Amino acid sequence: MSRYLVRRTAQALLVLWLAYTASYALLFLIPLDPISVRLADPDNPVSPEDAARILSYYGLDRPAWEQYLGSLHRLFQGDLGYSLISGERVGTLIGKAVPSTLQLTGLGLAFAVLLALAIVTVATLTRWKALRAALELLPSLFVSVPMFWLGLLVIQLFSFRLGLFVAVDDQAPSSLLFAALAMALPVSAPLAAVLMASVQAVYHEPFVDVLKTKGAGAARIYTRHVLRNALMPALTVLGITAGELVAGAVVTETIFSRPGLGFLTERSVASQDLPVIQAVVLFAAAVFVFANWLVDVAHPLVDPRVRASRAANRALPLAEEPKS
Repeated sequence: MSRYLVRRTAQALLVLWLAYTASYALLFLIPLDPISVRLADPDNPVSPEDAARILSYYGLDRPAWEQYLGSLHRLFQGDLGYSLISGERVGTLIGKAVPSTLQLTGLGLAFAVLLALAIVTVATLTRWKALRAALELLPSLFVSVPMFWLGLLVIQLFSFRLGLFVAVDDQAPSSLLFAALAMALPVSAPLAAVLMASVQAVYHEPFVDVLKTKGAGAARIYTRHVLRNALMPALTVLGITAGELVAGAVVTETIFSRPGLGFLTERSVASQDLPVIQAVVLFAAAVFVFANWLVDVAHPLVDPRVRASRAANRALPLAEEPKS
């Protein structure tokens, strides 16, 4: 287990380094020197003193490889640079935006998991064929609905018509609740689809027939045996989905006028604030990598067969050489 953990951690760090390098190359290593161009803009509110300090900080008079190594050195020290618009440290801007986004994505992920489990559970245990068929179609329906359209529909219905929350600049819990719900519906679709297919596959395993012959009830078979064996593929999709939620927050926070990484990204893209954009990209990559790392670590804990196969592989003796 320890070697597996070390290997997965090394892979996660490698992916983060590649993501940072790719974003740095795309945003900074281009011929037009976007930092100098942006700071020279007469509409930029950064003072000449701050602009000179930022230019010296990024070392734009040095070769590209020195700029890149310097950026890596600053990154290891937790320094993400300075905003080209406000002159404020990027780490400070990210720190202000992250808590709101984590609240939204965390609640959205919880809603998505609960909704996917509810769809699969009811579709599996119900005796009504019409209800089962309708529930099996829901994931396809949810995944086909654009998140921005769903967000606008939620605002139109629950804010403008029912008045349950204020659509503009509302930090009340009700606003967070409906924003997370709008994010959760399309996110739950791949989880429900994969989990439903996995559950159906597990029901064809021989041990399910053995449990039925022993008189185990349908609910007991599903909750104690089938569901646990069907979780592995869904866990993998969950790791990917958690990373996508950060990207979905850009749309959702913009529609619901919530402060967070989405609002910060929209403002930074509009003003070409490249250090902030790179920091947001790096944060999204870190969330994606960390979520998948947690899934990789959870696999042996959820499915004992994974631990057993690894233990068997370690205990497998080396093949003896044939005697002459």
